[in-house]
Amino acid sequence: MSKLIVIDETADTRIPFLRGMLTKSLQRSGLEFVDAYRLASEIREDLDELDTVTTGDLRQRIADALEEDYPDVVLRRYQKQTPYTEPIEVVDESGQEQPFSRGTFSKRLMGCGMPMDLYGTVTREIHDYLIDHQIRKVTTRELIALTYRSLRTNATQRSADQYLIWCDFNRKGTPLIILIGGVPGSGKSTIATELAGRLSIVRTQSTDMLREVMRALIPKRVSPSLHESSFNAGKVQYRSAMRKTKNLDLLIGGYQTQSDMVAVACESVLSRAVNERVSLILEGVHMRPGLFKRFDKTVDAVVVPVILAVLQQKRLKENLRGRAGEKRAAKRYLDHFDEIWQLQTAILSDADAADIEIVDAVDIDESVTEICKMVTDTIAVRYKGKIKALRSQYEV
Repeated sequence: MSKLIVIDETADTRIPFLRGMLTKSLQRSGLEFVDAYRLASEIREDLDELDTVTTGDLRQRIADALEEDYPDVVLRRYQKQTPYTEPIEVVDESGQEQPFSRGTFSKRLMGCGMPMDLYGTVTREIHDYLIDHQIRKVTTRELIALTYRSLRTNATQRSADQYLIWCDFNRKGTPLIILIGGVPGSGKSTIATELAGRLSIVRTQSTDMLREVMRALIPKRVSPSLHESSFNAGKVQYRSAMRKTKNLDLLIGGYQTQSDMVAVACESVLSRAVNERVSLILEGVHMRPGLFKRFDKTVDAVVVPVILAVLQQKRLKENLRGRAGEKRAAKRYLDHFDEIWQLQTAILSDADAADIEIVDAVDIDESVTEICKMVTDTIAVRYKGKIKALRSQYEV
């Protein structure tokens, strides 16, 4: 396929035909990516025998194709665009500009714990409004107001309030600390990664990694339980008393001792995050309910603790088989499955007694959405009695 040059006679410029740019333009007009890419490819193939084409001729060909196969609204949006339309710029409070991104915008709505069909509808509506009104620049305040009105129309007043609260919370820069506990195979790392993406949290920390650092600093002869798995720590710690102690007591005692040791490193990580005013997700088996309130009292931040659970033995075994990168590690977990199950039972009992939220981690997306809702509900407590004043800033 020969190179095709697009000539803009009004601006006296010559640039190559860019299928990717045309695809984006068609997406801005309302087409899904697959349809936009297919149409852009068909237009390029139709022009294969030409060396040059004017912008006027090219736009007419595109308009004809849209008129023939797509709704009128798509054609109207396309015709309102200038050739190679510049991106819509979002101007923040400091005057900084960045392109409007539907992906980033959707992610913010996802962070409020809204269902997928809702944030998809609102994102399309806001983008279509900006295109239809030929808005090339919009302030964050104006964008929030548009979104607030859209949520009131497409969802509920509560959903709209949640969005305002989430935006205001992020604007103030208060650190958000999410603590995720659960036994091996409960999905802690996966859910932490998904949460970080949805909530735009750049820092995540595993307690397993902190334990590894402590192992390098503290020899095994000084603290043998630190150098064992959480479900096996009691057997080495209380070896001399094993004959007199029940296995369950050994299991829980060793786990608590190891957790208390790792908690020292966890507190340092939390303190650093709060001092730097950055949000953090801290996950790991050592995040036991008994430590959550201790952390909550020591940091100036919004702290959201949660315990993940897998309530079916068969499913937990499947997770353990699939979570490890090598078969040897998976076998080690399965060989100690009874201990892991007993440990989960103890952790869940402690969480229930301490009124810590427990999430049945059957489905990753549903679990992430549920935790996002916990986050917004926790933050909303800070806005009790203030929501009317917050609404007044964006209601017309």
